[in-house]
Amino acid sequence: MIKPMLAEIGKATDLDRKDWIFEQKLDGVRCIAVLDSNTKLQGRSGTDITHKFPELAELYKQVSKPCILDGEIIGIDFNAIQHRIHQEKPFAIRIAQTQYPAIYFVFDILYLDGESIKAKPLIERKAILNSVFAQDYHARFLAWQTGYGRNLFDNAVEKQLEGIMAKYMYSPYLEGKRSDSWLKVKNFKEATYYICGVTEGENERGSTFGSLILGEKVDDKLAYVGNVGSGFNQDQLRMLLYLLESLREAKPLFSQADVDRPVKFWTRPELKCEVRYLELSPDGKLRFPTFRKLVKGV
Repeated sequence: MIKPMLAEIGKATDLDRKDWIFEQKLDGVRCIAVLDSNTKLQGRSGTDITHKFPELAELYKQVSKPCILDGEIIGIDFNAIQHRIHQEKPFAIRIAQTQYPAIYFVFDILYLDGESIKAKPLIERKAILNSVFAQDYHARFLAWQTGYGRNLFDNAVEKQLEGIMAKYMYSPYLEGKRSDSWLKVKNFKEATYYICGVTEGENERGSTFGSLILGEKVDDKLAYVGNVGSGFNQDQLRMLLYLLESLREAKPLFSQADVDRPVKFWTRPELKCEVRYLELSPDGKLRFPTFRKLVKGV
C-alpha cells in the first residue's frame, strides 16, 4: 500500500516563494494509480477503488513503462465525485459513470519500472512523468507553473475554486508524511451566523461542547447552515458554554432532523459569531468552517 504525501496549510505570503511550483488545488478523491499490465486505483486510506471508476480501467495503456502515479479524481463539482465514491453495486456504478463522469489529474510519479524515484527532486519527477505518460480525455496532467503563484491564486478566487498548491521544486516525495515542502493555500470566505445551540462534546471536550449549531435568517425564519467545531481554544470553549447556558431553549428553531450530530442543548439566537469557511455545499451547508470570534449585537 502506498500512502500519499500530504501538505501543510499555507498562507498568502507563500504565493511569492521562489524555487516553488504552483498548481490548482483540486476538490476530489486523492488516488494512487499502480500501472503495469492493468490498472489498480488506491484511495488515500489504501482502499482499492478501481471498480468505482471503470472509465479509468485502461489508464495503464497511457504509460510507456510500469509506474506508480499520484493524482486526484474529480467530477464536474465536489458533489458529483461524492456520488461516485460511495457507489458499490455494479449497476449503480454504471449509472453514476454516465451521470457524473470522472477525470484523473496526475501530478506526480513515485515509481518507474519497479524502481523508486521518490528521492528525486519534484521538478525532475515532473519531467519523468511528462516523458512516460500520454494524456487522454479521462486522464490528464495537472497544469503547473513556476515563479509567483499570486496570479494563479487570484484566478482561483475569481472562479471560486478551493485554492492552490505550492510545492518546493526540489522536494522529495515523502510517502505517508505531511510536509511543509507542500502547502495548500485555500480560498476561504467569512460570514456571520446566529448561534442556535451546541452539540455534545467527546474526549477532551466532554465537559464543554463539540460544535456550535449555526443558522441564518431566510425570509425572517432561521435556517440551519451547519456546525463549526474548530478554531476554539479551551478558554473560548468554557467562555462560550457559560454565555450560552443562560440562553437555553427547550425547542430548536429549525428541524432537529437537520442537525447530523447529538445536540447538547438549543439556545435563543441572541449571539452571533464570525466563521471562516471554504464554500457552501449544494444544499447550503458550510464546508470546512472555522470559528473566528463572537460578534456584538444582533
